[in-house]
Amino acid sequence: MENQKDYTVTLLLSFFLGGFGVHRFYTGHIGLGILQLLTLGGCGIWALIDFIRICFNNFKTASGQDLAKPNLQLGKIFFFVWIALFILGILCNTLSLGTLFAG
Repeated sequence: MENQKDYTVTLLLSFFLGGFGVHRFYTGHIGLGILQLLTLGGCGIWALIDFIRICFNNFKTASGQDLAKPNLQLGKIFFFVWIALFILGILCNTLSLGTLFAG
C-alpha cells in the first residue's frame, strides 16, 4: 500500500511554492511538476487552478488516491486569504500607479 499524502502539507506547498510545482512533486506527479517548474506554474494560472482544487479537496495523487486527512475548513481559510492578498495587491498596485502619474 502506497503512503498517503497529507492534505495540509499539499495545501501549504501549493500556497507557498505552487508556481514551482512543488506540490506536484510531493503528490507523485513528477512529469507535471517538472512542466510546472519550467513554466512557473503555467504563468500562475495552472498553479492557481491546482491551489483551488486542493482547497476544495478535488486533487488526487499520481496513483489516484485522495489526499489524507482533508481539512476543508483550513482549505476555505487559505482560499479566502489568497483572495484577500490578491485584492490587496491590486489596490497597492493601483495606488502606486496613481501616485506615479500624479507627480
